[in-house]
Amino acid sequence: MTELTQDQKRLIILISNFTKPAKKRNEEETWIKKIPLLALVNRGIHLGVFEGYDFAPSLVDYMGTSRYANVSKEGEDDVADLREEGYIERLKLATSNHVYVSAYMSTHSGIKLAGSLEKPHHDAVDKLVKCKCGSPKSIESREDAPYLVCKKCGSEEKVDIFDIREVAYESGPVFSDIWLPPDSTK
Repeated sequence: MTELTQDQKRLIILISNFTKPAKKRNEEETWIKKIPLLALVNRGIHLGVFEGYDFAPSLVDYMGTSRYANVSKEGEDDVADLREEGYIERLKLATSNHVYVSAYMSTHSGIKLAGSLEKPHHDAVDKLVKCKCGSPKSIESREDAPYLVCKKCGSEEKVDIFDIREVAYESGPVFSDIWLPPDSTK
């Protein structure tokens, strides 16, 4: 087992808050789909929960349509790393339009690990998953975006992963010596 980074620890806590593996054969399991998970990671980046993650627009399928979403490749890589370590599982689902969608769930060892992690990691993730009233939020996929919903007080918050912002940057040409004209002063 490799040492987990701060972001990986917080990611396993986040996934464990929204998923539940079955303990018995006939018990129900709870999974989180990929786009709502990516939306939570994106929100966590904006709130400072995931300090080592960045995001960029990427084409995704959401509710049968292709859309650009702010996706963290570092977050996706950490999900893959946590899968390799056996802390989360992935399920591939086929939609009615024959499109494959991934869903994730913490394993029993992932939940055990999440419970053993330091309090500052749990406090950071709580900024994402707890309502102002103190109750845990659930995540719902709606037509326009995923929403965080508090069942206790009824508050709703749109987690707009599809809000692609323009970023100011400067660029300039870079030419290697092969593309430059010969120096006539030599």
